[in-house]
Amino acid sequence: PPSIFFRFVFRAAKSHAAKLQPDLPSHVYEEKMTVLKLIILALILSFARAKRIDLELQSKLTQRRIEDAGEYFEYDLSSFSIRFEKCQFVKAYDDEFAEDAEYDSVLALKHFIVYKLCPTDECQSCDGVHGEYVVDIDDYLAGVVEVEQEQFENMCENCNEKCNNDGEYCSGCGKICYNWENLENNGYVDASNYIECQKLNLDNDDDGDEETFVGPMCDSEKGIVIGLFSDENCWEPISDVDVEEVIGYKLSYHVLSSVMKEQNGDQTCLSCLEGNDNEDDEDEVNEICEDIYAASAKCESPYGLENGLVNENREDGDYENQVENEFMSCTFIDSLKWNSYTETGEINVYDEQDEIIGKVSTFQAVALSGLTVVILGLASSAVYLHHKLGKIPTLAGMSNIGENRIV
Repeated sequence: PPSIFFRFVFRAAKSHAAKLQPDLPSHVYEEKMTVLKLIILALILSFARAKRIDLELQSKLTQRRIEDAGEYFEYDLSSFSIRFEKCQFVKAYDDEFAEDAEYDSVLALKHFIVYKLCPTDECQSCDGVHGEYVVDIDDYLAGVVEVEQEQFENMCENCNEKCNNDGEYCSGCGKICYNWENLENNGYVDASNYIECQKLNLDNDDDGDEETFVGPMCDSEKGIVIGLFSDENCWEPISDVDVEEVIGYKLSYHVLSSVMKEQNGDQTCLSCLEGNDNEDDEDEVNEICEDIYAASAKCESPYGLENGLVNENREDGDYENQVENEFMSCTFIDSLKWNSYTETGEINVYDEQDEIIGKVSTFQAVALSGLTVVILGLASSAVYLHHKLGKIPTLAGMSNIGENRIV
């Protein structure tokens, strides 16, 4: 992760500078260290931008290739489900910010979603074969919200017959649906209405100069929440104002439940299996999973996923750029998971990194065991040969033996 590299280089340079110039005044020393830190940070941001552009290019090429394939999705992900893992802000160089004098910085706040494709019957644990992916928040929410809304509407259609007009004697899903149909009357509004960045028309905006926008944002404790921003791209969050006070309603996150972190550790999983209502589609993978998968940078090989893009195209030579750069995708995903960035998207220089413990797969365990046996066998053979060679007489010894026989 970039923060580890940053700390290593900065501490090494700081130690070296202290040895070369130990008598520098403290304020001069701190100024030099600040300049050094900015130079190193600029180098890292340049590398991060190049890597981000490469990942975006890979995703676009994959999406174009899948769209050209028509109605048939060539990767069988029907037995998998999407599991939300993390939403992370990352500050990165942006051309629009650099060209516009209204912005104070050239760094834009990007929103990334890390998710997994897990076997549907093991989605909660997801500690076996799976894939890890990163995608832009807009692409992810567009697909997920559509699925959630469709599932919720289907549930309510089946439950409406069990409730009367007053909502009395309703139980289970019927009560949920009744409350949902009366959100505004109860002082609530659907949070999924704000998954796209949009301007708020405030009645109490007296000066008219400052505009307020609302859209999705990352929250380390809750996952994805709706927040306020000061720009039209929702890149500059407003943290000191409560969004519910501004819009005048409480937010209902029922449709966004799959991107909310549960307190008990469970997570809502969205199946990729095609429903029975789409007879025109020739494959068994629903369109939402196809779109999100196509837009994502992929890390599949380390986790044993064999029926995804990377493994299917490794031997054929297709998607060469994305297959060969899978390591970069995995590294970037790990940097998002390992606490390499703060909640505001800055490179995390000071806090300790989260540790992710890797598990040895069955194949790896068997391979390591076989390799150990081979090494022990070679070592035993070497000892045996050394012992045998030690009993063979040297040339000098053989001539002594000959002399003794002649005598």
